[in-house]
Amino acid sequence: MRVEMAGLASAVLGVTLLLCAGSARAGDFFTGVQLDSEAQYFSYLGLKADLPWESSGYQSFVQLFVTAQSYEYESGEDEIDVDVQAVVPSIGVSRSIRDGAWNFSLLLGPEIEWKRERGFADDEGRASDVGVLVQAEAHYWQETRSLQTLLSYASLDDFFFGRIRGKTRFDLLEERCCSLYAGLDLAGMGNDDYEAIQFGPVIEVPIDRFSLSVRGGYQHDSNVGSGGYGGIELYAPF
Repeated sequence: MRVEMAGLASAVLGVTLLLCAGSARAGDFFTGVQLDSEAQYFSYLGLKADLPWESSGYQSFVQLFVTAQSYEYESGEDEIDVDVQAVVPSIGVSRSIRDGAWNFSLLLGPEIEWKRERGFADDEGRASDVGVLVQAEAHYWQETRSLQTLLSYASLDDFFFGRIRGKTRFDLLEERCCSLYAGLDLAGMGNDDYEAIQFGPVIEVPIDRFSLSVRGGYQHDSNVGSGGYGGIELYAPF
């Protein structure tokens, strides 16, 4: 089963990358990592590219999203450590209004997941599966401020994730040669077995074509209770 799924993942990834390389007109690269006070982490790598299929103001695109995460939970007297890797190749459509100030997008694709659980008294658990990921996003942008909202649903674990992030530009010098964006980040996630919320500041620093963001703050989840988290993100258009 794992061999079959690995072959499916390779085929889907190959088609997605060919579309990105051969048909794309513009796109985005983004990556990041987050670590909390319980040493649980989440990391991701993404590539999004517009396709030459456009109609009535709607722009099509493809996206490749790769994630890795580690977390723990209790099962009876056992404390289980979980490692999960996932690949999500997807296709979507976006639309901009009000001269590009607002952008809305919706994407859909298969989520290919590999999971390993350690800590069971009898044996180590391994599993792989394929589900569906749906994501909707709204992004408002002006020269001095921005607002981003995101909501996604993964069918494998009936898992929801939502985020609201607002930022304002601050010019460090009158010539505006040195600017940064600062704001707040609020995220919530969970399913029937797990819930978590995160809240804290985010600071973005433009560096040539890149944007480097640092964020952190308060986290509460149903497994370990209250704590803190911190993360770093990198974004670049192409």
